[in-house]
Amino acid sequence: MTTQPKIILVAGANGQLGQLMLTALQDRAARNGEALLVRALVRQGRPVPAPTPTLVYEAIDYTNPADLARVSEGAFAVVCCLLGVEDVIIGVQSGLLKSALDAGARRFIPSDFSGDFTKLPEGAHRNFDWRRQFHRIAAQMIAKSGAGMDFTSIYQGGFTELLASGWVLFDYKKLQVPYFGAADAKMEFTTYADTAEYTAAVALDDAPTPAALYIAGARLSPQTAAALGKRITGADFALKHVMQVWALRLVIGIMKRVKPDRKNPMPLWVVMQYGYCVALGVMSPARIDNDRYPGMQWTSVDDTVRTAFIAAGHQIHVPQEK
Repeated sequence: MTTQPKIILVAGANGQLGQLMLTALQDRAARNGEALLVRALVRQGRPVPAPTPTLVYEAIDYTNPADLARVSEGAFAVVCCLLGVEDVIIGVQSGLLKSALDAGARRFIPSDFSGDFTKLPEGAHRNFDWRRQFHRIAAQMIAKSGAGMDFTSIYQGGFTELLASGWVLFDYKKLQVPYFGAADAKMEFTTYADTAEYTAAVALDDAPTPAALYIAGARLSPQTAAALGKRITGADFALKHVMQVWALRLVIGIMKRVKPDRKNPMPLWVVMQYGYCVALGVMSPARIDNDRYPGMQWTSVDDTVRTAFIAAGHQIHVPQEK
């Protein structure tokens, strides 16, 4: 008797996280000896690779209910990796959720993938406000359907790769750790690959999954980041308190009025809102769920910091252990 494959939809499959998700799902299913079919959803008009026994690309119109119903047929879980503004975060995800509910899917993983934004005050971050609005809509849709669907958000903090940018925690040119708020405010960082691997485990899980799962490859504050920089590079990273939280909020408000840029998923004032939200001190979770799926090897931030430090033109000066 042929075993029917477990069908997982990945929306936004062409993105960085989406591509890693396709690989992570197939790798995990292969290790577990589990029959799998991944449907990789991409926007119409994009070229699609030839199908394989475990992966099929589907070019769809995300606003077309018939397209969504077709690709959702038989789905066990939907993983959403889409980026965008309100029409995507609320509109497209709502359409995907409806089609998943109609198809009897077991699980929906929304495109949250961030720090825990659920305790932030309304208006603290435009994109987080949209995600929370979608959460409310999703709760109503699932309750109305009567289905026992798991709606599970994964909060990994920031992506570790951002630490190489020079504007998240580490300023490699000035050898500073700029921050807003308190120097001991914690924030989590996880690589794209580790996030994809963990999410794949959640998507394939036969057991019920909770509303929120929290993961972290590393947990840093400005203080511990400065110490880590010293340990990894040998250089002294000075703590730099940029401004008070109230002043940052004022600057963000001015920038928003001058250039709202509503169709841009990440205008500068929204980027600055991330720093504001971290400074509020409510995004770091009380628990970390790294151990839910045994066997994962979590990537530290050391190599990212070391590589970015060298790329900025510095040399490593760390005493060798005898």
